[in-house]
Amino acid sequence: MIRTSPLLRPAALVVVVVMAGISALGFHSIRKDIENLQVISRDNILWSATQMEVELLRFQRSLAYYATEPDEAALDDVHARFDILWSRFALITQGRVGQLLRQYDEGHGTLQTISDYLREIDPFILALGPESVNGLQAILQDMDALQSDMRLYSLRVVRGDTAAASMVRDRMRSSAQLTASIALGALVISLLTLFLIMRDNRRQREMAAMSQRQAEAAEAASQAKSRFLTMMSHELRNPLNGVLGPLALIGQSEIGERQMRLLERAKQSGRIMMRMLSGLLDYGDMQDGRLVLREEVFRPRGLAEEVGVALRDASADSEARVTVTVARDMPDMVWGDMDRLTQIFVYLAEYVLGSNASTEVEVAFSHEDEHLVAQIAVANGDAVPGWKLDLLMGLSGDTRRSFASEALGPLIVRGLLGTVRGLLSLAEDEAGRRVIRVAVPARRVAFDKIRIHLETRSAALETLYRAALRSDRVNFLDPAAAEPADVVLVDSTSIGDATLIGELRQRFPDALFVSIGLPASPAYFDEIVDAPNDMARLRESVLGRLAS
Repeated sequence: MIRTSPLLRPAALVVVVVMAGISALGFHSIRKDIENLQVISRDNILWSATQMEVELLRFQRSLAYYATEPDEAALDDVHARFDILWSRFALITQGRVGQLLRQYDEGHGTLQTISDYLREIDPFILALGPESVNGLQAILQDMDALQSDMRLYSLRVVRGDTAAASMVRDRMRSSAQLTASIALGALVISLLTLFLIMRDNRRQREMAAMSQRQAEAAEAASQAKSRFLTMMSHELRNPLNGVLGPLALIGQSEIGERQMRLLERAKQSGRIMMRMLSGLLDYGDMQDGRLVLREEVFRPRGLAEEVGVALRDASADSEARVTVTVARDMPDMVWGDMDRLTQIFVYLAEYVLGSNASTEVEVAFSHEDEHLVAQIAVANGDAVPGWKLDLLMGLSGDTRRSFASEALGPLIVRGLLGTVRGLLSLAEDEAGRRVIRVAVPARRVAFDKIRIHLETRSAALETLYRAALRSDRVNFLDPAAAEPADVVLVDSTSIGDATLIGELRQRFPDALFVSIGLPASPAYFDEIVDAPNDMARLRESVLGRLAS
């Protein structure tokens, strides 16, 4: 594919801007010419000049009439025409019109001569009367000469004004032609630029489509690998369960001490293999975006016990001593996904055990700021190699082939931590030991006491349910007591539910109703525990639903 020049778009932008600037200049020029034409039309110099000529002629005619009919009306007409004529000639001293009138008279002096003559005869006109009629003939003769000069001046104004208007129109025509040419050129260049940009966009879309296809192909390949990994993990776990089951049965028979040690070794290896397969399944789910957390209530001390068992299995072949401690102020119950959190802590501790020749590994659990915190400290041995710490933190860009198997644990840990929004950091304690600190969200359960009303007709089941839910925060109510209950447990396998549930609903309107076993009318219950012997599910339903 041909690659588009990176200068195409900037060059096109520059061309468009330049064309727009030139078009703006042409528009400004045309607008200025139009304004000049409007000024010429508004000033109307030709009208002003011809009006002076007309008023001069009218004044001359009024004088001639008065010379033949010297009455009062004719005298008033002479005075009025003289005043009008004088006002017309006064224009040559005012504003733009006067300036233009004087420009057309430069080198001739016609206006100045007439103005001076009017100033000269002004006293005579004011004192005009019947007795001074004889003096009008001389003035009329002078007026004839002035009228001839004024006619020549008007002709000059006509020619000059016509030339000025013609020049403005020529400039407007030239500006319009230039602007049209520039606009046409700008249109052609814009169309060419648009074509190039569209072609460039098409190429970009083709490249984006190709990249999308490649990404989809890579995603499909990744999902295929994940599905294969998941399938193989399932296929391996089934025969592994087939091995662990008979081993457990063999352990219940009478065998020798040596055979028992070998059996325990095989069971430990099987448990480690099972955890590895579970990790591979989780990794496949993370790759496909299918890993879902289970928010439930669990005991942190139980999680610590499972971590301790797993670490003892991992250190069975070494001389390392593993210690798991729990802080005294650890909450009895917290929210979280116990299985995922157990995997995180076990993989980390096993990775530390396999990365150094330590004689002591200490795992300390605590609860800080609504987070379950585990600190894995290494003492009395070689420090963990730097590249292994980088691999654990996800900082190593060089995944050496010889370390590929060791990268599986850190890879799963980082993926699970990202899923549960946990944090991993390295630090040193007061004794100078390197400490791997992990903090995952695990908020405290926010109840003090749960009041449970148990409705069952089986004394044996009642004993089992009480044992499963036994806690210093659980209080089983006397069936005959009038105290309100938080949870009502109904054994749907041994009693009917329709009439009984109606009575219990009236008695405990604010309680959580939980059915133990499948009820005939599921709509009556808020929670259903399908199997009566599923005590873990029962604890989750009772404790988890009221722990918020």
